[in-house]
Amino acid sequence: MRLLEAAAAAGFIPHILTTDGEDPTLVAALRERGWTVEVLAPPPTTLRHRLHQHLKRLPSPFIPSVDARLRELVHEPRTVVQIEHTQSAYYDQALAGIPWVLSLHNVDSELLRTIAQTKRPGTAAWLRAWSQWQAMRTVERREVRRATATLCVSESDGRQLEAPGAELIVSPNGIDDDFFEIPLEGAEADRVLFFGRHDYPPNEHGLARFLREAWPLVSAARPGARLRIAGSGATEEVRELSAATPGVEFIGFVDDLSAEIAASSLTVVPLWAGGGTRLKVVEGMASSRPIVGTGLGVEGVGFESGRHGIVAESPPDLATGVTELLADPGRARELGVAARAHADRFRWKYTTAPAVDLYRRLAARVPNPPRNKTFSTS
Repeated sequence: MRLLEAAAAAGFIPHILTTDGEDPTLVAALRERGWTVEVLAPPPTTLRHRLHQHLKRLPSPFIPSVDARLRELVHEPRTVVQIEHTQSAYYDQALAGIPWVLSLHNVDSELLRTIAQTKRPGTAAWLRAWSQWQAMRTVERREVRRATATLCVSESDGRQLEAPGAELIVSPNGIDDDFFEIPLEGAEADRVLFFGRHDYPPNEHGLARFLREAWPLVSAARPGARLRIAGSGATEEVRELSAATPGVEFIGFVDDLSAEIAASSLTVVPLWAGGGTRLKVVEGMASSRPIVGTGLGVEGVGFESGRHGIVAESPPDLATGVTELLADPGRARELGVAARAHADRFRWKYTTAPAVDLYRRLAARVPNPPRNKTFSTS
């Protein structure tokens, strides 16, 4: 959304292609901005199409409706295309001679590599994960070289994607100003929060491990401690594990995340796999709440252990970090104040500035930039 707003600020009129029309209110909200949204036919699910996908070494299905519509639209004048995620970059053959931007929310191959490492070698799950990792890596490297420019969300991601002739631009994920309005005071004693999308496998894996190996140690040290788990997409396994663990409440999707953060003493980020920008970390920091997380969980945002929260690698050490901060509210507050000051650099007005510069350069390459169009596939 913020990148589309930045493109509009540079003179483009967003025209969005997607196969996700599940929530008509979201489509309507985009159209109210004066943008065009086309909901296309979803990908085929037949065995023939799945075999074609695997033979072509594609990490996700090729969607004929997206390809066909793109081939029609790129003939319109003053067009620039933006493609979201590596999985949508298959359509570059429809873009001959058209400037196009690849927007990567993660280095997806690195994400899949870390997921593959969590599987037992030799199993079917391990083989699938390894195959997806290799397929994604092949496509990712190829498309970064072909794109006019690639937007990535961290310096670390940029270093991993470096390739001869590729233009890589770091435009980090940002946070809404509302998080900075959460008051420093008001947290309930001994209340811990985990929030994030549970259909992101590293979140699910990390949370399950935290519940099994870390939270019981926190409960033993502080019997009144409570862990609230927010976010959509949880598996039945995590729901059952939450229900069976004393002091844990699974609340799922919440309309007002700010209120949940405001009522919490600290947030936990137990990640042992994954990549990209840790949005839950910078949101927690902007909310002046200290973080207790793994090194991988807080990397890429300038987080310093002992200054903004606590970094620990093992579940017992994470439990110790949580227990120490719950027992010392004064220290927790000091860490939260420093975390908020650091998070200021992640306001959207700062993080999207490199993307705005890119869009303006692209607008200058085609005539009459106020009438340019940009297309986003998902």
